[in-house]
Amino acid sequence: MLKPVRFFRRWKPLHILFCCAALGLMVRLFLAAEVPLIPDEAYYWLWSRHMQAGYLDHPFMVALWIRLGTLLWGDTPFGVRFCGLVGFVCANIWLFLAARRFFPSRDRVGGRAILLLNVTLMASVGLVPATPDVPLFVFLCLMLWALSGALQSHGAAACGWWVLCGIGLGLAADSKYTALLPGLGLVGFVLFGGRGAWRMAGPWLGGGAAALMVLPTLVWNERHGWAGLLKQGGRASYWHPERAGQFLGELLAGQLALLTPWVAVLCFMGLWRARHGQRVLLWLSAPALLLFLVNVTGERVQPNWVWVLYPALILAGAAYAGRPRGACMTGGICTVLVYAQCLTGWLPLPPHMDPIARLGAGWSDLAAAVAEEAEKAGISCLATDDYALASILAFQKPQGLAVLGKDSRWGYVAGLPHETVRTVLYLKDGRYGPVPAGGWAVWRKDRKRPVRVYLLEKRHDLSGWIVQRP
Repeated sequence: MLKPVRFFRRWKPLHILFCCAALGLMVRLFLAAEVPLIPDEAYYWLWSRHMQAGYLDHPFMVALWIRLGTLLWGDTPFGVRFCGLVGFVCANIWLFLAARRFFPSRDRVGGRAILLLNVTLMASVGLVPATPDVPLFVFLCLMLWALSGALQSHGAAACGWWVLCGIGLGLAADSKYTALLPGLGLVGFVLFGGRGAWRMAGPWLGGGAAALMVLPTLVWNERHGWAGLLKQGGRASYWHPERAGQFLGELLAGQLALLTPWVAVLCFMGLWRARHGQRVLLWLSAPALLLFLVNVTGERVQPNWVWVLYPALILAGAAYAGRPRGACMTGGICTVLVYAQCLTGWLPLPPHMDPIARLGAGWSDLAAAVAEEAEKAGISCLATDDYALASILAFQKPQGLAVLGKDSRWGYVAGLPHETVRTVLYLKDGRYGPVPAGGWAVWRKDRKRPVRVYLLEKRHDLSGWIVQRP
């Protein structure tokens, strides 16, 4: 009876960490397979059916990852998310190694970084869906690991690390344009960080590698009137200072939720204290922090936009914010509760307060109901102005129906035919109801509980892009 006790006594904290990480990975794999796709994932899945060097909303990397995953596992939620799951494992490893290099005298920082990362809702839940934030996060972790090697090396070895750092940063920019913000911070560190790094060849070679990696995204933008960069950069022209307080409060609340409150406090405290240690973490974070604070004067900052900060935040929190045991326990409890809600819906939240049901529940049944209504009406094409709704219905492949999208962003996806259809079944999101008297509608449900209503009407001679053939 004593042998198991002796066995566990021999375990080191690192062994326990690896076991916890393996358990977390198994749960993520199960979630990826069991939780239905959300509309944004279906939108990126449609991109992957038409591979190109860029799209209106984001660069190409998420589409490439989805294409590779679906080649292995088919057009299933697990296939769509597979490369992101593999990438997240790599991100954990790179973050662990970066922590050990940045803080060689603190042997527990790497383990703390992995714990802090995996108990946040951002990582445990938010990085399961296949969105551009996943490859962005993965390649920023690669960049941090390579940067830690570059700052600890000399000569030819340092040049090699700088090149890898540039490759990571360039691939992050091929994932999401916000990667340019830590890139700008890195340039500031090289020029003004006090180490005279700009005199060495390494940073210049790294910059060249980053430019080479991002070249496909730049070429696509140049050929399309810089549409992607202008769409994202145009947000800076918004100006609503009277709502700045509201937007700032929403930003802070969103980050407290995604990081979980205790972890968020530790991470931002650590980032502030990094000015007396590894100031490069503060340099990498400063442009994004400044931009988001300016942005709240014009519009709300979506919670996932801030994910570009998280690799540096997690490292700073693990290194400078003290013991994270309490933060890890509370974050872990929050994560388990959200996992349970995803899989069972145990908490009977109203639809407008349940993002899990609002985004993911009942899509296959809705597609079947819409197909049935179309068949009764003798219609073979359904249409909608909502790109997300068109995408998720296309992924569900409603029997006998083509899907026509009217949003102009479809014009930036090569290979989608633009057609005029004589008679279509037009769908409009009716939110939470009620259905107008005598209206034609179908409900999307979560375990027989109504979630959202979609209004139907017959329309004629509608033009748009065919995103899915029957």
